[in-house]
Amino acid sequence: MAASADVSSPPIPAILRKTAEPLMDFGLIPKERYLSAEFMDLEWQRMWRRVWLYAGPLSDLPEVGDYFTFEIGPESVLLVRSAADKVQAMYNVCQHRGRRIRPDGCGHARSFTCPYHRWRYDLKGRLIAAPDAGFDFPQGDPVACGIRVPQVRCETFEGLVFVNFDNEAPSLADYLTREVAEHLHSYRWGSDFRINLDWTVAWPCNWKIGVDSFNELYHLQGIHPELMDMSDDTPAGCPVDFFGQHSRFIYRVGVPGPRWDDAMARSRGYRDSNQITRGVRMMLKAYGLEPQPDWEGHVKELRPVLIRAARERAAQQGADISGLVDDQLLDDFHYFLFPNITLNISAHHFWLFRHRPHPRDPQRMLWDFQQFVRVRPGQGTPPRPPHQDYVLGDGHESRFPHIALAQDEAQAEELQRGMRSAGFKGLYLAHQERRIRWFHRVLDDYVSRP
Repeated sequence: MAASADVSSPPIPAILRKTAEPLMDFGLIPKERYLSAEFMDLEWQRMWRRVWLYAGPLSDLPEVGDYFTFEIGPESVLLVRSAADKVQAMYNVCQHRGRRIRPDGCGHARSFTCPYHRWRYDLKGRLIAAPDAGFDFPQGDPVACGIRVPQVRCETFEGLVFVNFDNEAPSLADYLTREVAEHLHSYRWGSDFRINLDWTVAWPCNWKIGVDSFNELYHLQGIHPELMDMSDDTPAGCPVDFFGQHSRFIYRVGVPGPRWDDAMARSRGYRDSNQITRGVRMMLKAYGLEPQPDWEGHVKELRPVLIRAARERAAQQGADISGLVDDQLLDDFHYFLFPNITLNISAHHFWLFRHRPHPRDPQRMLWDFQQFVRVRPGQGTPPRPPHQDYVLGDGHESRFPHIALAQDEAQAEELQRGMRSAGFKGLYLAHQERRIRWFHRVLDDYVSRP
């Protein structure tokens, strides 16, 4: 008998390997955690002060003396490049009377002088001058006593700066997990990407509503119907993975999913579900392709065509995407980094959402939206965009780079209103929303520990 041919499947790339699902219960997520000041206090003392928090892009600190502030809850942290090879963080508070040393924002300084009484600190937070220091302090000269601003742990990863208020917490690398670090490294963030949008929008809701809103695709049929003709939002087509405290789904785009049947296609003005849709046509044009009106192939055959075109376009532009598998060229690799970072990652740009609690009100939050784009070789670094502050509903939503962001944002206030209703007890989650359930499970683990 002749030897049989080797028909084994090629190995699955590491970034696509399915992870084990953690055990979770199926109870309601109680609504009180979205309303209660007591729960907000528990979160601050037991969770926010123990986790790694994204503070800002490393590209904001290119030169010695460059600094920016990071506001989280009641705290303000001052991050500064104190030496050519050193970025450090300190509490943004003068040790004299407690005034903040620097206002919110960024800048450049040789030293930091508190505007209230002119106490001056070096870039490492050491007090170097104070009026009348040598004779008017009975407890001792504050400069000679070595007073300095308390430091905050600070580490960097792929061009992003993180801080942690807990000196006993694990390293940032351990916190992120090896898998997440390797996945994100494949995009070459640290070397090839730069920020080109930076917004903060005040939302009238709890910060966890922001997190929940971006952790599932179950809502796509409801508020993003325009995406149905170019993506697969079904549970089977949207794999979910867990990495320690963090999670991910892969949102498949480029061809319609199973929900896009003949009936839905006809309701949107198409001949049938195999006709090339507006969404797919836009993707084809983005890669320099223009399908003929009499296209005879099946619409689902276009995915490999798009992938091939994506690689050809990247080669023409000199972009190094050699570390990316085919799926990464089209799909949205959607990571959630506990406790408050949502990443929508594509081959040539990514969106970073940061969900920050209001310092006093559990029913308000700050939603940060930052867009990073891949910089082509020889193109030069784009200018740093100004940070812009908005309030929900002031018209800024018309300037979002995608309508889906405005649609998601519009739900915030209505969700918080519903939380206040006596007719609502808690979140009744579907299996496909289990990233939300896992987020709350991890949160519970923190707030239950003294």
